[in-house]
Amino acid sequence: MTDIFRNWLFNDDFAHNAMLTLIYIWILTIIGKWAVDKIKQNKHRTIGSLAGFLLVHAVLGTLLLWLLGGDFFNDWTFTGWFWHDLTLWILGGLFVVLCMLFLVRGIKRSSSLKKVIGMIIFLLVGEFIIGSFVMTVFHAAGRSVTMSLDSPTIISKDSNLAINKIRMKIPNGHENGISLSDSRFQIIAVDLDTGEMQWSRKASWQVYVLGRTEDGIMIMNRKAEELYFLDAATGEVHFKEEEWTEKYPELTDNLSYEQADYFIDEEGGIYLYALNGKYYRIADGRLTEDPAYEKEVQKGFFGDEENGEADLAQQTVQELYPDLLEAQPIAGSNKDGSMLLMYKEKRNQDQVIIARVSTEESVIRWKVAVDYDYQEVPGETPVDVFLMEDATFVQAAGKLYKVSEPDGALDFVYQYRWNKKEDITEVL
Repeated sequence: MTDIFRNWLFNDDFAHNAMLTLIYIWILTIIGKWAVDKIKQNKHRTIGSLAGFLLVHAVLGTLLLWLLGGDFFNDWTFTGWFWHDLTLWILGGLFVVLCMLFLVRGIKRSSSLKKVIGMIIFLLVGEFIIGSFVMTVFHAAGRSVTMSLDSPTIISKDSNLAINKIRMKIPNGHENGISLSDSRFQIIAVDLDTGEMQWSRKASWQVYVLGRTEDGIMIMNRKAEELYFLDAATGEVHFKEEEWTEKYPELTDNLSYEQADYFIDEEGGIYLYALNGKYYRIADGRLTEDPAYEKEVQKGFFGDEENGEADLAQQTVQELYPDLLEAQPIAGSNKDGSMLLMYKEKRNQDQVIIARVSTEESVIRWKVAVDYDYQEVPGETPVDVFLMEDATFVQAAGKLYKVSEPDGALDFVYQYRWNKKEDITEVL
């Protein structure tokens, strides 16, 4: 009941406030008209009729505001996803054109203002109904989708951004017992200080985000057979392949477009397996060739060798936290005599707990519940974690959680589907 009354208050949601303003204006207009008619006694107006009108509109307004609080109306806001936003621009442009045509027609026919406004409202309602159908069919409005990471997380320390290629999988029915889906891809950069989207860029299945280099974010388009580099701060193309090979002539007509032929180390050095069968390294503006670089290139495909850290972490969990359900240590998360664990509080819950625990005694320093989608990456953990000096970031089920260190306070939750922050009071 409290939530129903809260819907009638203004908040930080623009769409909610815009709709609430229109509802209040409409109700006040009707009340004003009723009062004028009552004073002039042009029509028989009773308090009962006014009360009945207000009750009906209160119910309709509550229903509309309740819908607005869900995900459906988020599809009527620009999200940064290319095809979604393009559809909204087309629908909005169509509405403006039709309004202009009706205004011109009304002026020519000397139509009353009331009639013109009525036609515009009719157009608005019709556009909403048709547009909702389009958004539901093509962009899963009001439907659940699967969000997942489609690239490693790239951290731009200069701009303090987390950059990922994100995949949105939209259900598209069933055929012969098999679930069908369509996928959309977008490269999205999130400001790690504010939790706001810095930029987004349309991608496709065969566009690979390879990593951060001294020339920018290295991108490969396998289908188009091209390489280019993005400016991490803006998402704009910083270097094209032609410009890059001018710096390193040995690579002209010698570049592979297979993801497995590249590896980028933590310092931004590029190791690559060229078409001439030689292995190269690019770092500090220099190109060198050495057959020993083959081992580095293979890291990109097979991963780095085990160093015993995972075994030691698992042993610590078994000794200190045997009662935690399905507890798994998160590799590379050790910090100040602690590490991160992922576990469940109940087997059937749709969330997992990410906790920072002591590696010396059985103490949980902090814990945060995050949404969990076990089907996100079959055979792999659907939770990704990266650490900054003063915060731990968790990516799971299409969301980015920022947890302050060392107190474990949840700073923000970023939703990749809508490219905006969630209300963390609801999460908490």
